[in-house]
Amino acid sequence: MSDQEKGTEDNEGQKEEAAGVETKDVDSLADLSELEKIKLELQKEKEKASKELEEGEDEDEDLREIDYLQKLITLSVQLDHHCSMWLLPAHIDCGLKFDHKLSEAYASQLTTIQSFLRLLENVDGVTREMVTKDVILKLRNTLQLIFKNLVKPLILEVGRMKKKPKSESLDNFKTNWNERLAELQKACDFEYQVLDCKGFMIKE
Repeated sequence: MSDQEKGTEDNEGQKEEAAGVETKDVDSLADLSELEKIKLELQKEKEKASKELEEGEDEDEDLREIDYLQKLITLSVQLDHHCSMWLLPAHIDCGLKFDHKLSEAYASQLTTIQSFLRLLENVDGVTREMVTKDVILKLRNTLQLIFKNLVKPLILEVGRMKKKPKSESLDNFKTNWNERLAELQKACDFEYQVLDCKGFMIKE
């Protein structure tokens, strides 16, 4: 074999080797590119799943707050009803004077609280939480005033009587009042703030 032929063969061998290296480099780049693509897709899926989870939690939180408001609305309606339905007859049955103006003022406060609570169902979570704290405090304070000025004087007067009046209205009021206060105590202990409502219960 001549030196020329040998040189030609060596050149071809080098070309083939170079081509092989180039092919391997191309394959490696293709693999890396595919790997990066898969990683990006996985990252997108992860972000999507995380977002859906957060949205789901926000929705659960929102539903829980709405449910909480519904309970507070129901409680304020029941307390208003019980004061109107049983407190006046209880005073009359026991032969005691009933302060209508004071009772109407408190009933008006309870109605205002109900209106506030209903409005809160349509506002955003942050505002709702801030206002709910204030509304719960107002509801508790109104009940404290009803207890101090209308309920407690009635119970004290009945306690002083030698012959206790048989009053179904008074018995019903006591039962309903204590039950509603126990429910309000649970609502106050629930999340926003802890308020003592048990002190307004009628002791037997």
